[in-house]
Amino acid sequence: MSLIRMIIGAITMVRTYVSVLLRFPTKMFSVKCTSPNRLDKKTAIVTGSNTGIGKHTAKDFFERGARVIMACRNPQLAEKAAEDIKELCKGKSNLGELVAVKLDLSSLKSVRECAKQILAKEKRIDLLINNAGVMMCPYSKTEDGFEMQMGTNHLGHFLFTMLLLPTICNSIPARIVNVSSLAHEGTW
Repeated sequence: MSLIRMIIGAITMVRTYVSVLLRFPTKMFSVKCTSPNRLDKKTAIVTGSNTGIGKHTAKDFFERGARVIMACRNPQLAEKAAEDIKELCKGKSNLGELVAVKLDLSSLKSVRECAKQILAKEKRIDLLINNAGVMMCPYSKTEDGFEMQMGTNHLGHFLFTMLLLPTICNSIPARIVNVSSLAHEGTW
């Protein structure tokens, strides 16, 4: 890649972030669930739950009493995030359970292995939060030959959801949530 293309890419990225922050600051940073509902006896899977929105979602579900499966590319970081969440919730009662599992959405083999592992242990899946993703990464391909963003953000989650779908359907009422971003706004 030429130096000029790299500079243009960096300028575009900065412009995108700035335009999004200026147009949507309250939408992006001030949303909080105020529902008092509990999730006792519910099983939730949150992909990419070792940082950001995924970690906050896992913490909220944990505080509401859910069994939260933290499906992350790096199991050690997921375990660390689980310990952080437990530390933050120290002294609170009626907490759920946190379980870390390996899920690399850029590898369809890893997606299949993770789904198989979860299905072998879980009778119910009440919530599937497809949160993990990559953004603005340098061009590369997944081990399956797909462009990295497409493979990770879309195809990996699609396969994961489809493999878990029969159990989710048998866990009615259940929900599948696909987390998105406003980062694409203002890019034109």
